[in-house]
Amino acid sequence: MAALSQQQQQGLAAIVDREMSVFKQKQEKLTKLRQKQQTLMEQHSENEMVKTELGLLTPNNEVFKKVGPILMKHEVSEAIDTVEKRLEFIKSDQAKVEAQAKALEEEMQKIAQGVREKQMDMQKEALEAAQAAAAAAQGEAQV
Repeated sequence: MAALSQQQQQGLAAIVDREMSVFKQKQEKLTKLRQKQQTLMEQHSENEMVKTELGLLTPNNEVFKKVGPILMKHEVSEAIDTVEKRLEFIKSDQAKVEAQAKALEEEMQKIAQGVREKQMDMQKEALEAAQAAAAAAQGEAQV
């Protein structure tokens, strides 16, 4: 492999820096997605508990729904339907967030692999340049 010029090495280093910047941005986005996942899991759990509690009620029981500053009477069956719809919505959101996170992780793996390869190339070039300089210095010393 021919030694890279100083300018080529700097260009390669700049590419690595840009890729690391993109990687960090994706990492921040992944952190936000994981936080959203956690929130959705909490909401799912809370709604499952509400559904369980509503399941213990009979149609004769009264359920109230907060609408603005007032409580309005609500049918038990309607309340259960509302909670079930909310659970479906949460599950749908969870699936979307998981798919986004998985895609982002795959992108990050590709970027990380590319960075590792470029860094190894740079190290190899630096080692070859150092060996060539040492050989040249040794050749001059023998003359």
